[in-house]
Amino acid sequence: MTAEDCPQVGTPAIDQLTSRGTLYRAWQRVWENGGCRGADGVTLGRFRDRLEWELDSIQDSLLRHCYRPVPLLRFEVPKRDGAGPRYLAVPSVRDRVVQSAVYLVTGERFDEEMEDSSFAYRKGRSVRDAVAAIRDLWDRGYRWVLDADIVACFDRIDHGLLFDRLHRLGLDPFVERLFHLWIESEVYDGRSVRTLTRGIPQGSVVSPMLANLYLDQLDEDLATAGHVVVRYADDLVLLCANEEDAAAALELTDDLLEDLALDLHREKTEIRSFDLGFKFLGALFVGDSIFLPFANHKEPAATPTLPSPLDLRTYLELKAATDTPCRPSTSPSRTRSCERPAIG
Repeated sequence: MTAEDCPQVGTPAIDQLTSRGTLYRAWQRVWENGGCRGADGVTLGRFRDRLEWELDSIQDSLLRHCYRPVPLLRFEVPKRDGAGPRYLAVPSVRDRVVQSAVYLVTGERFDEEMEDSSFAYRKGRSVRDAVAAIRDLWDRGYRWVLDADIVACFDRIDHGLLFDRLHRLGLDPFVERLFHLWIESEVYDGRSVRTLTRGIPQGSVVSPMLANLYLDQLDEDLATAGHVVVRYADDLVLLCANEEDAAAALELTDDLLEDLALDLHREKTEIRSFDLGFKFLGALFVGDSIFLPFANHKEPAATPTLPSPLDLRTYLELKAATDTPCRPSTSPSRTRSCERPAIG
């Protein structure tokens, strides 16, 4: 990070992000969401035991512009249905607190950018709202649906295109730079550390809002072309008056996803009439009826085996040679050294 890239310490965005109130609220969100330790080995309980010191450290590193995230911890999570594993890449507790703080101060700006067709990861919106929207469209005469499936959406998001969308939000440059750090995360799998060159990690606090932002371009372009969309994360349906309109929607969606460096899963994408029925977000739509799944007891997911913690001393020594020097704090109350705090 160059000096030109950094805002002056004390901008309103930095003040809000680093306020004790914001950091406490961010920590509370992380604590309530639970979850495992990160690559640094620090658990939620251990972080809580030294909460004031940890929040001091976060506050200081942000004000000095020397905050750097620890590599994400990547591990396999067995699926309940035995269909094969999926992988999560989880930030350290410390980084989850910083990401939650950034979410608290930027969430409204992200939400303002979203179209009404987007229902996931947004305050006051839910799966039930998406289902209700489809029912409303049935009442308005839409009888055909393009049920579109995107191939590995989270894993294939193009960083350059995402950076462009992010920049257009007009965020504080320092806050925007934090997003860049998390998008281009390093990932530790127990054997080696690598840098993400595309995709966003499933497991990070900010990944859902970034995925929504990336797919908002698709929502906008489809709406401009006159198509009606209901999207929940990377699950989407286009509602059409007839089969011909649905076929045209399929071709346009395919082209628009290509512009986003994404692909339709042709085997899983289909055009269906309401009379024949289709499933979306667990609900079955048949004619004018909606069948919601019964709430049933699910077997708890198997506990994943986590890789051993990263040797942070060696990692930080290697990173120190290429890191940008920290800025001195302008606050007389902040006299701590600019070195990274020991973690773990």
